[in-house]
Amino acid sequence: MNNCLVIKLNHKQMLLRDVLEKVGDKLSEESVAEKVSQFCKYGNIFLFFEVMSLRKEIEKIREQIQTLKTEC
Repeated sequence: MNNCLVIKLNHKQMLLRDVLEKVGDKLSEESVAEKVSQFCKYGNIFLFFEVMSLRKEIEKIREQIQTLKTEC
């Protein structure tokens, strides 16, 4: 049983390190650690909600672009 816990922690730590290498200059370590923790806990459900959130952000950006185009 202890081996499973060690393996999980190692995967979580590895994922955290990899994500920090890629986005550590844009996001704080605490923010990345929280997202990695949520992903490890909720898996696909977490990913689904992140994708939905990104879609909303993309739609807002599209609307802003359209507004800027009509103003020019």
